[in-house]
Amino acid sequence: MMSATSMFGGASLGSLALDRSVFTAERAQTRSAISEDPIEARAITAVKAGDAGSYGYLVTKYTKRVVSIAWGIVRNAADAEDLAQEAFVKAYENIARFKTGEPFGPWIYRIVTNLGLDLIKHRKRFRHEEITDAAPAERRDRADLPAITNELAARIDRAIQSLPEMQRIVARLYLVEQFGHTEIAAMTKLTEGTVRSHLSLARGKLKEKLADLHGGNND
Repeated sequence: MMSATSMFGGASLGSLALDRSVFTAERAQTRSAISEDPIEARAITAVKAGDAGSYGYLVTKYTKRVVSIAWGIVRNAADAEDLAQEAFVKAYENIARFKTGEPFGPWIYRIVTNLGLDLIKHRKRFRHEEITDAAPAERRDRADLPAITNELAARIDRAIQSLPEMQRIVARLYLVEQFGHTEIAAMTKLTEGTVRSHLSLARGKLKEKLADLHGGNND
């Protein structure tokens, strides 16, 4: 498994509007590349037929994105890597249930998202760590992740982190990870209406926190 140090994609500010153009354009390129991949289809078929070695292609292709999603939820580099590994193991163990012809990405993203949400619930239940207080965890975890050197990008990241839990998760999945409302609903097991509500509330709070940066795009 790759190190989280090489996996986290920081924000890239092409504009100051609080829409997805604020963040990395790499996501759009990745998403378009996912949609048609004959090698992926062959790998899935081979794994279903018992060729465990072919699973390596799927792990290599999706590891960076899976760890990024996990880190956005749990905000801890070690936990993110553990969740990614657990997600890939779980997907492999249940590969027979995977629908042939479907892209692997949405499935592994749902798995890692739910594992991350379960971990948050566990933390809350046993009070191991206060995840809603951004400052202590952020200072600790940043040592394991590429520094966001751009001051504006860092400020936006802190603003997202300061949001209430589900608003933060939905905002990050939408703004940073570039998922659509329907995809986020499937990943988080929320209704699409609830996702839109969380996102609307999050955007309102972000606009207040970043009023001097906001460029006025409400898409």
